[in-house]
Amino acid sequence: MELQDQEQETALDHSSANHDRMALKWFAIGSAVGAFVAVGAMLILIAARTPSAAVPNAGSSDSMALSDARPFAPKVAVRPQNTQGSADAKITIVEYSDFNCGFCRRFYDETLQRIVDEYVATGKVRFSYKHYPFLAPSSTWKAEAAECAAAQGRFWDYHEKLFTTNIAGEDEAATTRSLTDLAAELRLDMAMFTACLSAGDARRQVEDDAQEGRRLGVSGTPSFLINGRPLVGAQPYEAFKAMIEEELASASTP
Repeated sequence: MELQDQEQETALDHSSANHDRMALKWFAIGSAVGAFVAVGAMLILIAARTPSAAVPNAGSSDSMALSDARPFAPKVAVRPQNTQGSADAKITIVEYSDFNCGFCRRFYDETLQRIVDEYVATGKVRFSYKHYPFLAPSSTWKAEAAECAAAQGRFWDYHEKLFTTNIAGEDEAATTRSLTDLAAELRLDMAMFTACLSAGDARRQVEDDAQEGRRLGVSGTPSFLINGRPLVGAQPYEAFKAMIEEELASASTP
């Protein structure tokens, strides 16, 4: 009877030890999972605070993305009619943009004029606009109309109209009427403007800009080159200022 009691106690001891080991094992697993989840949450929080914009989503009108800035080439040719500022400026900024892009409008509203006032008007920077229409069919129609205004030396006036006027809808005929109305408000030569839209030259220029952008690695808007260095998105004025000042300092160094 005593031996049987001892055997029962030994079995209970083994069972308790096994239970303790299992509890310790699950505690370790739970701790590891908890740590993984905590790290993941921290990374998500950091990413959420990083100033950037998402890859274009279906139905989104605000988009810009560039996963790797390195594909940008150091220099690209600019067109005088889409460029403002002195040809002798030490800094050239090229923007790839879509007139339907909310981030592009934000850049226009908050940052562009400050760059123009401080750097373009003072001869330090020239600023050039290129088309990267991809958000909607009307993106291309608006870009073509802007090129037809550029043919009459009024690109920047029409650029302002497009970023300050809401032209809704994806019907080409209705959109073209609205774009023609904008040209009339600017007192452009309407016969010349409508002939330009029909000729196809404007569309080829828009397609050339977009193809160039893709070749350089642009995948969203707005994307910028500052003397060949990429800056992506509707960044605050201070981000542009910092890069411009760096380039000016570099240009002044013997």
